[in-house]
Amino acid sequence: MLLPLVILFLAESGLRWGGYGIDLDHLFLTTPDGQYLYMNKEISKRYFTASQATTGNIEFFKKKKDANTIRMFVLGESAALGFPYPNNISFQRMLKYELQKNNPSKNIEIINLSLTAINSYTFYDFGKELAKYEPDAILIYGGHNEYYGALGVGSTNTFGNNPTTVRMIIRLRQTRLVQLLERITRSFRGRSIDKESDNLMKYVVKNQLIKYQSPLFYKGIDQFRRNMEDLMSVFHEENIPVFCSTVGTNLKDQYPFRSILSEKTDSTFYREQLQAARLSVGQGEITTADSILTFLYNQDPAYADCSYLLGKVKLALGEKEKAYSYFNDAKQKDGLRFRAPDEINETIDRLAGTFNNIHKVDAEATFKAESPDHIPGYKLLLEHVHPTIEGHRLIAKCFLRELNGAGFFREKKMNEYVVTGESLSTFPVLEFDSLAGAYSCVRLKQGFPFFETGNDTIQAETPVEKMAMQYVREKNWYKSMETLYKYAVSVKDYPLALDLMRVRILDNEYDPAFYSSAGDICTVMHRYEEALEHYRKSFALHNSFPCAKEIISVALRLDKPETAVQYMEYAIANNQSAMNFRTLKNHCIEIIRYKKLLETTPSDEIYRKIREIYLQIGNTEAAALYPDRKLTR
Repeated sequence: MLLPLVILFLAESGLRWGGYGIDLDHLFLTTPDGQYLYMNKEISKRYFTASQATTGNIEFFKKKKDANTIRMFVLGESAALGFPYPNNISFQRMLKYELQKNNPSKNIEIINLSLTAINSYTFYDFGKELAKYEPDAILIYGGHNEYYGALGVGSTNTFGNNPTTVRMIIRLRQTRLVQLLERITRSFRGRSIDKESDNLMKYVVKNQLIKYQSPLFYKGIDQFRRNMEDLMSVFHEENIPVFCSTVGTNLKDQYPFRSILSEKTDSTFYREQLQAARLSVGQGEITTADSILTFLYNQDPAYADCSYLLGKVKLALGEKEKAYSYFNDAKQKDGLRFRAPDEINETIDRLAGTFNNIHKVDAEATFKAESPDHIPGYKLLLEHVHPTIEGHRLIAKCFLRELNGAGFFREKKMNEYVVTGESLSTFPVLEFDSLAGAYSCVRLKQGFPFFETGNDTIQAETPVEKMAMQYVREKNWYKSMETLYKYAVSVKDYPLALDLMRVRILDNEYDPAFYSSAGDICTVMHRYEEALEHYRKSFALHNSFPCAKEIISVALRLDKPETAVQYMEYAIANNQSAMNFRTLKNHCIEIIRYKKLLETTPSDEIYRKIREIYLQIGNTEAAALYPDRKLTR
């Protein structure tokens, strides 16, 4: 009996030794210098076939967490990733930006582990590995993909609804033997996704019609419940606080994808009457449409199109609460389940009441409260589930509010945070971000399941519009950022160039080059305090003579010789220029001495001496701070 196991073990060992296959054992990989970790870009192949595999963002965090670092991981789907926007737009980036701004002495790490088209199986699989990376909190925003996400009950790569079986398959996919078998199987199938002209949604759907409250519908809810319960148990055992959000959906502006009539309903008569109601709405005969639709709804309440049209009619009649109810009913009964049903958010609510380390973040309620007529639509959602930029800002505010309310900031010795109307108003949203998101959304809606027409006539004219369009075609964000930065510098658009560096720092706060570039831009803009801050952060990450030289130069322009002196010894020991830093250091020491004298015995003579020293070293800006005048006593 042992022989087959020995053969399998030897085959697996041989494949690994020979370098076959990909590493799916490790959620995180280490940078070449051994200092940082980042998410394995191949990790989604634990859950997808190779042709369907998706990738998330590469975000670095310290391999060895220090006492000054606050670390959070985000679990989610494409909505949490920021799709269809570029890397800069997501509630996670906004949250990280705001917390770092509010806690400048802390190092804030919020690592987004979200992936497109995954679901609670991935949440659980990732989550059970996270405790060893010392998270201070886990943030979760997801629940839309329980039916068609990877391994979901209605997806093309489902393996049933038994979590034990599915989790075993996830583990087996990490082996090189299974990877080899899947490769052989794919070679016979010969089908792949055309990523240039199609979207993944088309290929992950197996059951396009999942009736409301059907056995398969409840299997999806049960799948989410069991995975999330197990996930929360893991975090509860490790005493890790979890902030789990309800999810928002587009109710008002998203027509049902598929409607299903009851078997006993006369479909011909029903559809004729429904068309008559549509015509009445088009002709402004709202009360007539209301009567027809109410009759049809009473005859067969299962048809999502009828509920949606009733929502439109009730809204036109000013009956907003009834309109919300019918719009939500249409979502519940939509046979193509790309939007989370109410039962998903209800499960999140129950989890928060079951585990004392789980905090409910109610994004759904906030979306409703902040939407026109209190019905979520295009203001906060681009299409069915993906938030707009304002939608992401609202989700970030929801997390901020709950983190503060739960006492998390106080416990972690962070500054308290009160959410106001001005919160996140300074987050660097680029025109490029908005355009790329809009172009991507248009492209998405041309395919399954939207099939919208007449929206493919966008003409990119300005340089930024052309760069955004190129990004949508190539999906190379880093290349786009470099091109846009070169453009901004070439046209002397320094505010844009600075925003781009702020965006790059948010993406990777451990790259000193971004801080140095930000310092250079601030210097050109005469924003010396900001320049000094950026240069010092760059130097802290990587000591270099050019950076030390800039710190000394900017510090002296700001009349801060005490700061400049701190970097003099490094500059002297690593001097790569003709400048005499030893002499400059002596001048700084003189200025420091005179400034101390000014504190006790101010005089015009001391002012004159400080001014002369600054003029001697060519620093006219600091010299101007000590004018030749009589002191007022």
